[in-house]
Amino acid sequence: MKAKQFGKSSEEVIIEDKIKSREIVQSVLQYGVNQNQIEQIIYLFSMELENVDLMKTISTAIKQSREGTQSSIITGE
Repeated sequence: MKAKQFGKSSEEVIIEDKIKSREIVQSVLQYGVNQNQIEQIIYLFSMELENVDLMKTISTAIKQSREGTQSSIITGE
């Protein structure tokens, strides 16, 4: 006899979170944004991250992109 499962598995929660994230992105794109606005949105979202190292990596990449310098995250170096 198979045990009954109550609630959602961690995989289901992760998938639902990703779906919701994609829907948010689609809503923003439908609103009508240009590339500079997308960069600014990414930068502002990076400032909201709890993972400080990830926040620094993303915000640095955006800053370097704006300044015209290459980021190691983009070049893979």
